[in-house]
Amino acid sequence: MRLKIPAGELVLGAVFAGTGLFWAAVAAGLPMWDGFAPATGFLPLTYGALLAILGIAATFADAAPAGDATDERREAPMGRPLLILLALAAGVAGIESAGFFAAMFLSMLFLFRVVERLPLVSSVAVSAASALVLTVVFRTWLGVPFPAGPWGF
Repeated sequence: MRLKIPAGELVLGAVFAGTGLFWAAVAAGLPMWDGFAPATGFLPLTYGALLAILGIAATFADAAPAGDATDERREAPMGRPLLILLALAAGVAGIESAGFFAAMFLSMLFLFRVVERLPLVSSVAVSAASALVLTVVFRTWLGVPFPAGPWGF
């Protein structure tokens, strides 16, 4: 029996596994323990190894035969993931010119209204609340100096 893995899933699994192996290899040169506490290399080594293992496991899980049932996931159109990627890219690109709050609000509004097709009032309310919480957490509590944009927020 011949296993058929879509090329995109195979490449994605290889990218995750390779990234994890690289991360773990770089972290292996760092100190692991400092007295009774983990040092700078412990978490990167652990997370790199986990990422590599999960990348390989996901690739093998995709390769496992599913029987006679068709896999609807492989037949799904690429429209929604591309729209989500577009919203994320636009949000990141808009932070400098529109400001953090406005960029996050507009990105989430697009996701809720266009991608998820939620009602307009719900989309605006959840987008505004989420952008406000993100702004308070990052700008106020963590002190991240995000651009304010032309409106000052």
